[in-house]
Amino acid sequence: MINIDSYLLGQRIKEIRLDKNMSIKELAESIDVTSSLLSQIERGLANPSLNTLRNLADSLNIPMFSLFVHENTNENNAVIVRKDQRIRILAGTTNSNDIELGYDLLSPDLKGSIQMCEMVLGPKMTNSETPNAHNGEEVAVCIEGTIELILNNKAFILEEGDSVRIEKGAFHKWNNPSDKRCVLIFSITPPIF
Repeated sequence: MINIDSYLLGQRIKEIRLDKNMSIKELAESIDVTSSLLSQIERGLANPSLNTLRNLADSLNIPMFSLFVHENTNENNAVIVRKDQRIRILAGTTNSNDIELGYDLLSPDLKGSIQMCEMVLGPKMTNSETPNAHNGEEVAVCIEGTIELILNNKAFILEEGDSVRIEKGAFHKWNNPSDKRCVLIFSITPPIF
């Protein structure tokens, strides 16, 4: 996996913010954090939460993985992403380095009209405190474990092999009610995650 350190992430956030002609104060207010915290994130002195990353991406009008992938990352127009070369966002690990919540970018880059990702959700974990909606259509398949989908305030259980389509603008979040990890593969069009 490609590890992105806090400093590089902060530099990428600053680069995109400046490209969008936004001040630290403007961006901080739009994502409901202090200017001081955003400044610390940009200097690599603080790590943003997954929700803060989502809010940053939404406010900057970019896919979240754009915070981790530079435009020139796929200079050779590669179509294959090797397992050990994926871009990974880890939102938490246990003492034994088991993933509590992690996302891998399965697409070679963010240039196409569709994005594929893998989400690993540890036992008794959720991917978000509150349901989120976005401007993309999503299809997900559970490839390991059992997962609960909260979709527009209704709960659905997906087991291995089950899939679901989530329409644009639908509020949703994922919960793992079991004692074993769960793995989902999902695609989003257009790429907004």
